[in-house]
Amino acid sequence: MICVSLGSRNSAQALAGMEEARRAGADLVEIRGDFLDDPGELPEIAARKSLPVVVTVRPAWEGGRWAGTEEGRVRLLESACAAGADWVDVEFEAYKDFARGGTRLLLSYHDFSGVPADLERIAAKMRAMEPDLVKIAVTARGAADLARCVRLQKSMGVPSAVVAMGEAGEALRILYRRFGGSLTYASLCAGAETAPGQVPVSDLGGVDGSTEAYAVVGRPVAHSRSPALFNAAFRALGMNARYVKIPLEDAALLPELVSALELRGVSVTIPHKEKAAELLGFGEPGAVNTVVVRDGVLEGHNTDAPAAAEAVGPVAGKRVLVLGSGGAARAVAWGLAGAGARMAVSSRRGESLGREAVAWERRGDAGAEVVVNATSVGMNSDESPFPPEAWRPGMRAFDVVYTPRDTRFLREARAAGAETVDGVELFVRQAAMQFRLFTGREMPREVVEGFRRGL
Repeated sequence: MICVSLGSRNSAQALAGMEEARRAGADLVEIRGDFLDDPGELPEIAARKSLPVVVTVRPAWEGGRWAGTEEGRVRLLESACAAGADWVDVEFEAYKDFARGGTRLLLSYHDFSGVPADLERIAAKMRAMEPDLVKIAVTARGAADLARCVRLQKSMGVPSAVVAMGEAGEALRILYRRFGGSLTYASLCAGAETAPGQVPVSDLGGVDGSTEAYAVVGRPVAHSRSPALFNAAFRALGMNARYVKIPLEDAALLPELVSALELRGVSVTIPHKEKAAELLGFGEPGAVNTVVVRDGVLEGHNTDAPAAAEAVGPVAGKRVLVLGSGGAARAVAWGLAGAGARMAVSSRRGESLGREAVAWERRGDAGAEVVVNATSVGMNSDESPFPPEAWRPGMRAFDVVYTPRDTRFLREARAAGAETVDGVELFVRQAAMQFRLFTGREMPREVVEGFRRGL
């Protein structure tokens, strides 16, 4: 079930939000009485519902806004139950029986600071109380916490919702049914969240116990457009599959994450490509951006290298300077060298990746005909890693950064008369190759072209 949590300030907003949630495909809504300017309106909202309703009056000590007495809170919940609420949320740590008639009990536990060491013991105690549904919401700080929450959800054995709050828990919110969850909480839209990490209701649905799961991992991944592209391709082909993003703090956690979430394929991004190659025993170019899982075995691949050779255009015999020394730089240098380029590398760390080394201070006068930005400069700031005065007509600039699409690096090159190739070209090509490795099918051309236009 998908439950849209409404933080409405009054009954009019709540009833309008309820109707909007119904149209968006929600199965029920949570009305947060502690968000109402007048909490006394909660019974009226329950009585006028257009969807099944969960009533919640979260006290401040459990992360909510209710500052009144406990006696007053219980009376309010009793009134809402009598008015027709379908579910009532009662905190595990303050549970007491009260008059709720036929309203079903949702027993909840929240930890906004992290994942408690005794999480499994808490879950066992909650199950033993035999509520109609157990909700456990904790804060995931990274992939290890996410994996633990997923394992707990799989083991619950009763109607339940294990929620991993925060960015790191988004995958569980989306794939909850894949792991045996009964309920997930959503926001009505972006910006309307009542808890950290809630996903808009429009991004949910279409997941069941047999949905194939794929992910992009890295740090950061919030900017990634991979989910939009891959999920559009899955929909176009009628595949029961979903692609999610997972912040990964350490590449060494990749096998654990793949196992817990039963991932079929993983896109690896900054800063884990080189570490993933070491982990999987992958040879040249010394970087992995694609992991395919076959019978539980993780296979490393690199689609950046061939995609870069396609995207940048003819480079045979040309002097190409790659800026950077990370996983993307390794792959691009390998791919372009294979296409016949005369390669040189310049990085702040002084690493040459086995190519001709150019001091970072001399990168502007290295005589390059093609310059590749394989750093992350330009992704989160309006900066360029290449001196603007070094551009000349006839040169070519290729940026691996695709968000934003028109970086300062490209704008300065274009202003000087150089040709430019943006990061979207690399992105869509390597993604299409990944899709083929993941699924054995071609990414639909109309999806790729629509994505290009959309960016």
